[in-house]
Amino acid sequence: MKLLSMVEYVHLRLKDYPHHTIGIDMTMGKGFDTLALAKHCQEVYAFDIQQEALYHTQKVVHGFENVHLILDSHENIDHYVSSFDIAIFNLGYLPGLSHHTTTLLSSTQKALQKAVAMMNEVVFVVVYPGHDEGQKESIWIDDYVKNLDTHLYNVSSYKMLNKKNAPYVIEIQKRKGKDRF
Repeated sequence: MKLLSMVEYVHLRLKDYPHHTIGIDMTMGKGFDTLALAKHCQEVYAFDIQQEALYHTQKVVHGFENVHLILDSHENIDHYVSSFDIAIFNLGYLPGLSHHTTTLLSSTQKALQKAVAMMNEVVFVVVYPGHDEGQKESIWIDDYVKNLDTHLYNVSSYKMLNKKNAPYVIEIQKRKGKDRF
């Protein structure tokens, strides 16, 4: 059996969580995370700042009535929902388009901090440290999640240890009930 790609890993992990009411795709991209969430959640909100991403995602989720595609930065999540159950960040740039249009540390910081405060269950972050902005995001995200309160959150990572600057996944799970303390 081969190891899973980072996105395959996240989609597999979704199945470990019960079907949820609200899912958020924080970075719409080509729509594959939006589709995975649409199959798993009652309602999905997907964000991207690129019209091209919205166009691709519309085609991928055609026929799903539970998806809201939003042409806006993920840092504005709180303008659309007050809480959610499960979210996916797939950072970096839109495959097949300019590598100069990428997620930025400044908006990713705001979006991730808001997401952690708003989540009911879990946030997945696929990090791509192989380009300049991704390296900045990686350093900040690693530091941020290491400092989350252990009484409130469990944080894990899935990564290839023998590949320099390979993408990796961070899973931030909100602790509940007797699991909290």
